Amino acid sequence: MKTAKQILIIIVISVISGLAANAINPKGIPLILEKNIYALDTAKQKKTVDGFVNDPYDTTTKKNNNNMLGSTGKKNKEGFIEPENITVELAKNLFDRNALFVDARAKEEYDSVHVKGSINLPHEEFRSKGFNEKSESMKKYNKDGIIVVYCKGGKCEVSIDLAYEIARLGFNSVNIYRGGIAEWKEKGFPVQP
Repeated sequence: MKTAKQILIIIVISVISGLAANAINPKGIPLILEKNIYALDTAKQKKTVDGFVNDPYDTTTKKNNNNMLGSTGKKNKEGFIEPENITVELAKNLFDRNALFVDARAKEEYDSVHVKGSINLPHEEFRSKGFNEKSESMKKYNKDGIIVVYCKGGKCEVSIDLAYEIARLGFNSVNIYRGGIAEWKEKGFPVQP
């Protein structure tokens, strides 16, 4: 009986020690999971993310959404929140919730076909601008809104470069959809010429 009591005491001390260590660790595991931040608010029948309508043009609303994909929202050593790579499923989920899609391809490619409702910021043109000119061209978009940057897909990497350029301007939820327009069309998701 004495050993059973000792084992129970060791287990209780271990659990308490583990919980205490987790609580003080800045990268500790959350004990209570947050609700699904991408859940559609069916009560209001609005496209929402974490209880707010994602309006990429609302520059007055400030919401610390910490990149919406589970990142800590902490700035890296260069001073910005790094863009996240996302899957086609998550890209479609964000599309359904009114994320701002940004096509990084040249205007001619964008004009032929693009994700429905996306805007075109050709990477080559955007990269050649100075910081102030880039900031000015992006000031109409919400820095806390969700942005998804894409290009052709496959080996196309201009979406990565453009996403980092946008993040360096202080946008907090920039995501890279590497499957691009090729995968988007293949899945039969909304496009427009």
